[in-house]
Amino acid sequence: MSSNPPLKEAGVEVQIPGMQDIEKGSEVKVRKPGQGERGVWRVVGEVANSGPDDPAYDLTNLVSGRRRIFRASRLTVVRAARPGRR
Repeated sequence: MSSNPPLKEAGVEVQIPGMQDIEKGSEVKVRKPGQGERGVWRVVGEVANSGPDDPAYDLTNLVSGRRRIFRASRLTVVRAARPGRR
């Protein structure tokens, strides 16, 4: 038996903590950041064909402006996206 928790329990999907709130405009931090991955990042959008189980997102660093793509499992939401103006 594996020590990893199942992704589905009794037909209900178990979400990775912090992953459900990721949307365009959200500000996130990277879990276990490598070199050049520290700081706060803004979500530009979801990457096409990234898969529903662990989607990938296009991000921009707020300080340097550098763009990177990360999987949702490595991201933690710091600030939710602002609601759109009407």
